[in-house]
Amino acid sequence: MMQIIGRYFQPISHFYLDRARSLGGNTLELACGTGRITIPLAEEGINIWGLDYSSSMLEVLKAKVSKLSKESQQKIHTIFGDMTDFILPEQFKLIFIPFRSFQSLENDEQALRCLSCVDRHLEDEGQFIINVFKPLKEIGEWWINLNEKLDFESTLEGGEKVTRHSINKAYDLDKRLLFTEYIYRLYKGNELIEEYHDSIRLRYFYGDDIRELIASSGFTIEKEYGWYDGTPINEGNEFIFVCRKA
Repeated sequence: MMQIIGRYFQPISHFYLDRARSLGGNTLELACGTGRITIPLAEEGINIWGLDYSSSMLEVLKAKVSKLSKESQQKIHTIFGDMTDFILPEQFKLIFIPFRSFQSLENDEQALRCLSCVDRHLEDEGQFIINVFKPLKEIGEWWINLNEKLDFESTLEGGEKVTRHSINKAYDLDKRLLFTEYIYRLYKGNELIEEYHDSIRLRYFYGDDIRELIASSGFTIEKEYGWYDGTPINEGNEFIFVCRKA
């Protein structure tokens, strides 16, 4: 199932690939997980470092890397580390935090420490890209929905269909946290082949909140998108900010 999910997110990896190619130099992915973006970029010749706090996810990534060509293997550098507290000998032309992973940081102190690490490791002419989801309105009781909601469905090259449903279980207004369960399902024809559940806790940001946080950390937002295909920020369901040092 995770391979199928990865294929659905190919447009996202293309977004980062285009920027890595245009900037040149080294790339750093924070919260790289099992390599949904790390591996496609390496296979396209990008010299990429992938940092993650989960040793189990990095083990999965390393197992995937071992099956790649020697050239691609040499492009990937895995690092066990905390994105709020890391020191690397390299600097990078591109640093990015994909898949809303920045929202796993549960308070401003953690978020600011992460952004400070990014600032230290980003080259002066480099780019920093951050993605968080966009609340459609102020979070309240309306957000809770214990029924499954269809987020997307897509037909893959082999004819299979993958869907993602979500259940919005709870929220914490004081800590600005949302508790959600994602359910991924793979179908062949009308038959359910596989199902995968993922429970997450994310800190949410309103537009002014995340922009102020970015600015206070010494970055200027160059471009804003609502989705990875270039959808304007006022039309999409995401905040995607392309930033540079101020």
